[in-house]
Amino acid sequence: MTKNKNTIGGSAGESQPGKVSMIMELFESANLEPGKEPVFENKDYVYSSSHKMLLEGIDFDLVYTPLKHLGYKATLAVLGPLYATSFIPCAISVKVALSSRFGYSHIKELWSGVTAAVKEHDLQNIRLDLVPSITGLTLSLSSQGKQKREIFVQKPVCKPADLLCLSGGLGAAYMGLQILEREKLVFEKERSQPKLDNYKFVLQSYLNPFIDSSLFRVMKECGVIPSAGEFVVNGLADSVKSICFANSVGAKIFMNRIPIASELSAVSEEIKIDPFTAALNGGDDFRFLFAIPLDKLDTIKRELPQLDIIGHLCDPEAGALLITPDGKDLELKAQAWDK
Repeated sequence: MTKNKNTIGGSAGESQPGKVSMIMELFESANLEPGKEPVFENKDYVYSSSHKMLLEGIDFDLVYTPLKHLGYKATLAVLGPLYATSFIPCAISVKVALSSRFGYSHIKELWSGVTAAVKEHDLQNIRLDLVPSITGLTLSLSSQGKQKREIFVQKPVCKPADLLCLSGGLGAAYMGLQILEREKLVFEKERSQPKLDNYKFVLQSYLNPFIDSSLFRVMKECGVIPSAGEFVVNGLADSVKSICFANSVGAKIFMNRIPIASELSAVSEEIKIDPFTAALNGGDDFRFLFAIPLDKLDTIKRELPQLDIIGHLCDPEAGALLITPDGKDLELKAQAWDK
């Protein structure tokens, strides 16, 4: 992510709603209901799909993003939402739009990243299309996932008291992006080589994220089926509010339970960005936020140490709240959301 993808349209001085409200108002003005991701089924499996479009200059900057890393990360970006909703990815379609400045060697490098992710996640059905563009590089990806029908029908209803569980530390990817943007400006101004040796953790978090698919195998083996799930790519606050909105519930998350990697402290002090701000409203963490029934608490503690319990769902009247270490309730705010 190189720019604020939640700022859509608008001209100087024009007041407009956030992205989520804007989309809802557009549907309401046409007297239509926004649909959910389509689900198809047969007697053995239930199928769902995920879609992602990545635009040069908005979602990635080729000044500091190697094409192989871009292909790998773009593939994970479209697989993540399937994993989050308890589907196992099985197929992917990739369409690449390229301007004349890209040659066959560039396409091969990009494709090597895609295929590395495809093999890592054992996808068997892969399609590729190449089309011309006059505006640089654009990637459009679509992935399909499946789940056994007998497991899918066991999915519990999302309700107050469900635990909110996070699959890993947050904020590092956003910090990595800030370092890359800073060094890009220095290079453009002074033509000096970037100094990146002290930032390997945050740079890897942004440029080369990782999805550990073994988490979902363990969850299946120990009978933990989330009632809701979100792929955390626009900050924790956005993911919490998305679960609340989709399931008509409220939420309470506790600041002192949000996992922040220790490697962030030095970078945070250097670039003057609070790590909790990066965790709540940064991007590209590639973590998973699950709502899991309270009766699975002991199982989570015993079998799933990868998950941090950061809060719980509550009645919708409470809204989405951030609880500070001293017990104060703060409204959870997120980009793209008016409230």
